[in-house]
Amino acid sequence: MRKSTVMHKRKLFNYILILLLIIVSCKRETPRPMILDKTPPGALSNVKVTNLNGAARISYSLPGDTDLLYVKALYQTTKGEKRETKVSRYTSNLLVEGFGDTSTYKVSLYVVDKSENVSPVVEVTVHPLEPIIWIVRRTISVVPDFGGVNVKFTNSGENDLALVVLANDSLGQFSPVTTQYTNLKEGDFSTRNMKDVETQFGVYVRDRWGNISDTLLIKLTPYFEELLDRRKMKGVVLPTDAELGYGGDIAGLFDGSTSNGFYHSGDAAKMPQWFTYDMGVTAKLSRLVWFMRPGFYYTLHNPKKVQIWGSNKPNPNGSFDDSWVLLAETTQTKPSGLPEGQLSQADIDAAEAGWTVTFPLNTPKVRYIRFKTFSNWSNGTYVNFYEIMMWGDTK
Repeated sequence: MRKSTVMHKRKLFNYILILLLIIVSCKRETPRPMILDKTPPGALSNVKVTNLNGAARISYSLPGDTDLLYVKALYQTTKGEKRETKVSRYTSNLLVEGFGDTSTYKVSLYVVDKSENVSPVVEVTVHPLEPIIWIVRRTISVVPDFGGVNVKFTNSGENDLALVVLANDSLGQFSPVTTQYTNLKEGDFSTRNMKDVETQFGVYVRDRWGNISDTLLIKLTPYFEELLDRRKMKGVVLPTDAELGYGGDIAGLFDGSTSNGFYHSGDAAKMPQWFTYDMGVTAKLSRLVWFMRPGFYYTLHNPKKVQIWGSNKPNPNGSFDDSWVLLAETTQTKPSGLPEGQLSQADIDAAEAGWTVTFPLNTPKVRYIRFKTFSNWSNGTYVNFYEIMMWGDTK
């Protein structure tokens, strides 16, 4: 009897389950097939052209068709490259760009509907204004720098550009030695590791479509620069210097390793704080590079806002008096701008290359350095990092 009851309940359960599945399947909407047609939409009307630097904006009125999908523009550069721009039906204008000169160009405009039918063509002529690369190229100035040249530029439109510096390589070929990618309104950068002999340099500007400006040619002699001998460098403890702690010492900054010896201030240190060292030579400095603690890039106690001071005869009382001169100041930045704890590959590459402090060309010769930190990456009171390298002229 019990067995019969169990069997009956099981069959009833199966019937109910099947009924529910049928009800659910009936409620599902059958997909409606997309209605296709072979009728092309009307053409654009009221077409107007506004010429821009290296580009043109084309405005228009759409036809009255209800199934419009997008508008496209087809055009060809003087290099024979075919380009296409598409915008949705909700837009009443489009931008054609990437022109490397001020020639006249023909642009073909089409409307496409949801059935991929294409309207009759409307052709317009655009006459781009002077390309941005030409405008930026005229702002470039080049002067000698330590181990190369310094290039200054203005890019008022904050466009994505590359500035390429050329010089003769070891085989005598005039080829790129430095490429600076930028979208800054203005800036400067330097080439490095070149001999102090007269050299012909060239600089041109390239945009993201591969268009290039003419090349500025100039002969200059880089200033002599050498990597200073870290083995001659040693800490100098003055009364106002930050106390050390957590196994850190100044010598760790000059051990040639970015992962072993390190500097670490102690519990008593407060911001701002500083430490002092003797370079072992008197030099006209060109640059200083410091390296953060591995595994803790752009976080914790790595220095962020820093001043570099120089002296030839520090006051033994440790004060910042006339015996010290401010050589440079800098605030380290994170390339990606990501929140603390998140790193892009660009962040890692920059950290491994070290943070560079560039000294002005009129920097006086000094022997003693004071590394003064105003803030670290955690807004805490410790300073901790792993290596310093310095370049300059000891002649």
